[in-house]
Amino acid sequence: MLKFAEVLQTWWPRYVEAARGPIPARHWHAVEAVLSCRTPRRGGKVAYCSKCEQSHFFYHACNHRACPACGARDQQQWAHRQEARILPVPYYLVTFTVPESLRSLFQHYPTELYPLFFQATSKVVKDLCANPKFLGGDPGFISVLHSWTRRMLLHPHIHMLIPAVGWSDDALQPVHPPELEFFLPVKALSARVSHCMHRLLKSQLPALFAQVPADCWRAEWVSDVRHVGSGRKAVRYLAAYVKKSAFTEQRLLGYDEQGRIRLAYQDRETGCHRVEALEPLELIRRWLLHVLPKGLMRVRHYGWLSAASHRTFGRIRFFLGLKPWRAPESLPEQPLCCAHCGHELTLFANLQPMRGPPLARTILR
Repeated sequence: MLKFAEVLQTWWPRYVEAARGPIPARHWHAVEAVLSCRTPRRGGKVAYCSKCEQSHFFYHACNHRACPACGARDQQQWAHRQEARILPVPYYLVTFTVPESLRSLFQHYPTELYPLFFQATSKVVKDLCANPKFLGGDPGFISVLHSWTRRMLLHPHIHMLIPAVGWSDDALQPVHPPELEFFLPVKALSARVSHCMHRLLKSQLPALFAQVPADCWRAEWVSDVRHVGSGRKAVRYLAAYVKKSAFTEQRLLGYDEQGRIRLAYQDRETGCHRVEALEPLELIRRWLLHVLPKGLMRVRHYGWLSAASHRTFGRIRFFLGLKPWRAPESLPEQPLCCAHCGHELTLFANLQPMRGPPLARTILR
């Protein structure tokens, strides 16, 4: 397996040299995190095996959300917490996709446009769910931003996981699939999101609105609504977007004869596993497309699933015949075991982080 830190160590200087403009600070921070991940620069712990009498060094992970080697445990923890909140009602996965004509603008202005996209999509879903023809009440849902395809190309879209139960001030209104021909109308979702983004962008960011091609507002935006059963599989599906990078290092299959990096992926249409050979600089460019600005939240909770509505969530559980809500305990830590004999290790010392100039700039020399 090829380590992505090795790719950056070799090719980051050439990427910087070939860059046509200034590299954003968030890209430098992401590269620095990957280069220092699980190295003495991060510090760590020393453990001892009493059986084979050997010492083991464990260096801390960077836990940067763009690091392809981090996030596995956080992914499990997030899925564990969300699964504990699942209700015994049908769940639906609603997806909104940014049209291709707007993606370049999203790439260059993520801090301004991604929150606007969250605002537009959440408003549209709330408005339609309030309609008695559909849910007839205030929905609770989770929105998750996803920016990549399986080939790591830029493809911004928002997934919403929505339980089919609404809340109004006077009564609880559960809705089940037999009572509905469909949960929400796809064409209405597409048209309303386009209209809402047009209005918000024009009023809040007129300078960016002037850069949008007129065809963008006339074209039909892509949205999708799918029934996902109890919601558990959908939670695990979304967890990979919440705490993981655009790819994992297991997908890097090494270099081919022409010096390109072989990236494994699964074709969406056929389901077949394929391999794409990418120039190293192209792999780095695609990875950096998905490094979000600091402070930009990838996951947001709305309605009675938001943190401010825990009382309403408790009332809904009561009407559905569930016990009072209690936050689940965290998943237990996995014990450290000796790589030679498998015996459980004993921690006995901490290693302080090593100080020095940034690695992302040091390797340029």
